[in-house]
Amino acid sequence: MEKMKLKNLFMIGTMVAGLLATTPSFAANDEGSIQGNRFLHRKEYKDMKASMSRIENDRDRIAFHKAAFKTNKEAGLVIESHMSKKEIRKAKADLKRDKKYLRIDRRDLEADQNVAIHQANLERRQAKKELCAAKKELRKDERQGNTADLKGDRALVEKLTLKKELKTQKAEALKDDVYAFFVYLDEEIDEVV
Repeated sequence: MEKMKLKNLFMIGTMVAGLLATTPSFAANDEGSIQGNRFLHRKEYKDMKASMSRIENDRDRIAFHKAAFKTNKEAGLVIESHMSKKEIRKAKADLKRDKKYLRIDRRDLEADQNVAIHQANLERRQAKKELCAAKKELRKDERQGNTADLKGDRALVEKLTLKKELKTQKAEALKDDVYAFFVYLDEEIDEVV
């Protein structure tokens, strides 16, 4: 009897430790910044940073070629003015393309995270279903007076209750983490675009 209680307690403890170790944590992030977030090393985020850098470079190119066009036009250099206009059009096209890539990368990252949130919610609902089934079995054994099965059912209900709570916490932490990341990401994008 005591061995069974200790065994169940040990099993519940290892489950808690395992689930807490895999739960995403936003607490490690610096408050008010994107630094330290788990998304920083994602391919989409790195692509977005590269696109933001290219956008800034495209704007610099446009400004440079506009200044060159102005000086060439004032100097009366027709061919050089025409070439500056061509370079301005190319830089504007590059700017438009890079902004489009930035939007696409953001949507890809958002879609990936929505899938992860959906998966976490499915796991939470599955844990809830398992808990409901275990509670139903416990009530059935209580009605029928099966004292032998009651202890095992109670331990199972406790274990599944803990599992459900941890899955709920994991889903909520993931949702909060993603939301906070996209708030900071949108601020970064607004600075550039």
